[in-house]
Amino acid sequence: MILHSPVSVVHVAAALTAMVSGTKVIVSTKGTRPHRLIGRIYVLSMVVVLLTAFQIYYLFGRFGIIHWGAVGSVAALLIGLVPVALRSVLPTWLRWHYIGMGTSITGLYAAFLVESTYRFFPPEWFWYVTMGCANAVFIVGAVLLYRHWPFPPDPRPMPSRTLLRGFKPQRLH
Repeated sequence: MILHSPVSVVHVAAALTAMVSGTKVIVSTKGTRPHRLIGRIYVLSMVVVLLTAFQIYYLFGRFGIIHWGAVGSVAALLIGLVPVALRSVLPTWLRWHYIGMGTSITGLYAAFLVESTYRFFPPEWFWYVTMGCANAVFIVGAVLLYRHWPFPPDPRPMPSRTLLRGFKPQRLH
């Protein structure tokens, strides 16, 4: 049974919201107000998905391979979000945002396939069918991220003094 507890109902609802909003963000024009609004919906729903994923861990009492995917998803989300917060001091923030959020939505699609396939096939097929599908999603996601890379190839390195312009050390008295 997929929806065996209130936590799993919230998890599935948030995951579906994240899939819809994440897909909408991918196909929308970047940098616009709708992009930012739908992106916030995606991030909030992913936070709920990740929090409930670890609550489902407590229901089963063990940390499985699927939970390692949640750990990777937390990392991808942070790689996509932290640079946005640091954009005034991080000149390459948009590249990191692109990589992190692209990896996050790719991981969400892979998790959807994992959740969909491992329940329908015998356990001995897990590594072939379930992980094979997940790896296929990651390969397609990586190819698409690479093919649609919106940045010029060889960015000039920024001198550290330009990066630290405006930084004032605190005086300790």
